Amino acid sequence: MRLAGIKTPEQGNRFVREVFIPKFNAQFSVIPAKRGNVHRRLTKIEKESLEQIFSRQEVRYVNNDFTVRYKKQWFQLLEKQPVLVRKKEKILVEERISGEIFLSLRGKYLNYIPLPERPKKIIEAKTPALATKSSWKPPADHPWRRFILNPERKQARSSV
Repeated sequence: MRLAGIKTPEQGNRFVREVFIPKFNAQFSVIPAKRGNVHRRLTKIEKESLEQIFSRQEVRYVNNDFTVRYKKQWFQLLEKQPVLVRKKEKILVEERISGEIFLSLRGKYLNYIPLPERPKKIIEAKTPALATKSSWKPPADHPWRRFILNPERKQARSSV
């Protein structure tokens, strides 16, 4: 438009209508194979899935604690699911036009609850029973003490 010397919106609109669109159509238009309307009616299944078709869809991963993050929101997957959900698995997050969020895996919608904030990490403390070292030693006649790798040691033992 600058090269055509256009300075006002009215001149720009006239230029688009009279010069640009006819030139563009001459260059890129294609003659249709059939005349008339070639659109087809939607099937019942297509009509029912229009919200899913027009949803924003993104892939997310299941965290180790079975949570999913999407747009600064956290979602906790419930224990009962229609399919087996594993850690680090890719799931599809659908945000519908109405604002509803659906999580799906292998064509099935997952059960979840939204969390108010990021879940806290739980650090497991060692139990006292596992932290202490056992003081038990096998007795002299225990089978573990019968096998000796060094034969010289065996002779020294038998002579004592």
